[in-house]
Amino acid sequence: MKLLRLPLHLLSIFHILAIASPLLSYTHAHPFAFSQGQEHSEKSEIQFLLQSPDTQQIPLGARQSHSKNDIFAGQKLPDQKLTLRHLLHHGGHRYPKLFRRMDLQPADVALAEQLTGESLAFQLKVTASSTLKPRDQTYRSQGFRSPGSSIGPGSWTKEIIAAPDVTDKETIIQLGMMNYNSYTEVASPGWYDLGGHWSVNSTFGWEEDGLRGHVFVSADNSTLIIAIKGTSAALLGGGGGTSARDKINDNLLFSCCCAKVDRTWRPVCDCNTGGYQCDQRCVENSVSSDDVYYNIAMLLLWTVQDEYPEANVWLTGHSLGGGLAALLGLTFAVPTVTFEAPGDRLAAQRLHLPMPPAIDWDDLPLYHVGHTADPIFLGVCNGPSSACYYSGFAMESKCHTGRMCVYDPVKEDNWKVDIRTHRLFDTIEGVLKLKDVPPCKVEKKCVDCEMWSYT
Repeated sequence: MKLLRLPLHLLSIFHILAIASPLLSYTHAHPFAFSQGQEHSEKSEIQFLLQSPDTQQIPLGARQSHSKNDIFAGQKLPDQKLTLRHLLHHGGHRYPKLFRRMDLQPADVALAEQLTGESLAFQLKVTASSTLKPRDQTYRSQGFRSPGSSIGPGSWTKEIIAAPDVTDKETIIQLGMMNYNSYTEVASPGWYDLGGHWSVNSTFGWEEDGLRGHVFVSADNSTLIIAIKGTSAALLGGGGGTSARDKINDNLLFSCCCAKVDRTWRPVCDCNTGGYQCDQRCVENSVSSDDVYYNIAMLLLWTVQDEYPEANVWLTGHSLGGGLAALLGLTFAVPTVTFEAPGDRLAAQRLHLPMPPAIDWDDLPLYHVGHTADPIFLGVCNGPSSACYYSGFAMESKCHTGRMCVYDPVKEDNWKVDIRTHRLFDTIEGVLKLKDVPPCKVEKKCVDCEMWSYT
């Protein structure tokens, strides 16, 4: 499969589907209005709507599974072929209850493949991997996040699950291309509402607010991958409707203290107490607020799991999307492969997710793919001379969770550290397709925000 250097909207399946929408048959759900005074949690509303007879869903197929006793860590499992099946968009600050979805029938995918000349299915190598699962059943839905108490080694058990084979070059390329396709502008035809009827369209700006992701599913529904859309600022590879909110989330999750870089910057929260002093509780509350993408991404994951309760769920993402995927992967201990994600460990600590020494990163299938020419991945895109500074991005964190799979085009190909190498197209074409996958290792002796004090 070849990537063409064209504007992203020309490569987008959804752009093509929007143009050809009169020819396509999308699945729509009829608006459902709850009776006045009836109260539901947001998650229960979504579950009800997914089960509503008015909601036409792609039928679930028979699922083939392996017994835990039949496989061992490192064992090669049958390949998985996944095809794009859904796209989800959840509103953020402006439309916090907006939740929209687009379904693709096989005929839609076939037409898009015919128009693009490209396959929209992705073949991945699979391996058996160890992971941690909570003993307490309440954590099965909430994950390992524990703001009020610590989680010790006795809180979980080790399990063997299927995961993407990160030692396989073609699998890494395929995952990268999945993420590349998530940078899209999607026309409103073909969307329907999961969270009640919303009389909004692109002219009202709903596409500029919130989080979106692509859901790829295997033919037997045994495996699915959620590719979370990353930062769409023009500097980082493509413009797009959610750029403003993406920047705010970047600055909340990956800055030392609310993006209070210097007195010329307007912080995204009020936790700086003067100089390099930061209110720890304040910044923790800020990164866990309802309209931060982490909580929105969690709802997206719950929704997909509710519809495919027996499926193995994997996560992936690029840039901000990679950081969010890693945080979710750590929260729910599901296989996760990110691309060029900023350092996510600082945000994970503020969200009270499990950390060493309570856990061992080698026990989790959480991987960060990146290279030595990307200043955001390295955590060096900061300071007055950096492109991030002039673009309003406070990308100050550098330490990662899990394991890092680091390519070295600086040493091997004389690349320079440059913000333009953060673009996923350049990484796929100039690195992933040309080099073998490096060993994935735990990051050692990394410290974030050394100049700051937290009280």
